Amino acid sequence: MKPFQIEGRIVRYFRHIFKPGTEYNLDTMVQAIFWIAGVSIVTILTFATIAVHVITTREVKRDAMMAAVKIGHSLFEQQKKVLTSIDSSGKQIIHIDKANISTFDDYIRFNLYNFDILKIKIYSLSSEIIYSSDEKIIGRTDRENSRLKRAMAGEVDSHTEQKDRMLDLEEEAKFNVSVVETYMPIRVGNDVIGVFELYTDVTSYSQEIFQTVAVTVFCLTVILLSIFAGAYLVLRKVIGLLKNSQQELADNVLQLRAALTNVKQLEGIIPICSWCKKIRDDKESWQQMENYISNHSEAKFSHGVCPECYERELLEIMAKAS
Repeated sequence: MKPFQIEGRIVRYFRHIFKPGTEYNLDTMVQAIFWIAGVSIVTILTFATIAVHVITTREVKRDAMMAAVKIGHSLFEQQKKVLTSIDSSGKQIIHIDKANISTFDDYIRFNLYNFDILKIKIYSLSSEIIYSSDEKIIGRTDRENSRLKRAMAGEVDSHTEQKDRMLDLEEEAKFNVSVVETYMPIRVGNDVIGVFELYTDVTSYSQEIFQTVAVTVFCLTVILLSIFAGAYLVLRKVIGLLKNSQQELADNVLQLRAALTNVKQLEGIIPICSWCKKIRDDKESWQQMENYISNHSEAKFSHGVCPECYERELLEIMAKAS
């Protein structure tokens, strides 16, 4: 059966269940409860998976950004003389002499490799790349980069990307890596004179995120199934009691209907002998009044003698004796 056919059947089923005027029975309601429970479990697990993934990914990005900012600050303070110069107006600007690029590059590769930094760029305020661990792009400009513009305005900007292939600082190729790309303003006092762009490798954290999500979803699944299993056992017990009560009620209704039928028969015109008091039934046979009433009602008879009959019979006996 195709997926859309299954979906259509489910929709029609729920429309039938919740249609106004639908007659419900216990089995139908139990099926509806199971459907609702299943949909609830899937929905809860889906939203939990998304929430855990988003939260953990955001935390990894935040930690990587903060680490990149600290590295950028430390790098600039240690290499300020190499990275800056004084312009004609006496202001400090970001600048690297070509003669110092090789030395600075060696410093970068030696000191940042152990910090999971895969790549680093330094921009001037004119959006020119004055240094990059990828020397082929030194001298290029990136004026349309909106994230670079935010960094030049004084904001730290970062986002996570998935790279199919990337070279690290040791010129070794890495495949299918997750990186946090951070743009950090370089400040002298309150003035922004350039921007660092650092690529932090967070692939190992991505794997931990997957494991965290998997463990969370597994634990939540076990908890939900345990809760619904307990609820199912209680529900089955309640349903059993309801079915027994329902059956007893149905039996009582049948008995009541039978009793009402007999009462209606006794309420009609009953042919009775005016002399012996026998009653004629539907089969044209005559029965004693006690038998007829007992057969057509719940009444029972006990026999005795009334005072008038007692005196009359006593007089007859005494007259016969005399």
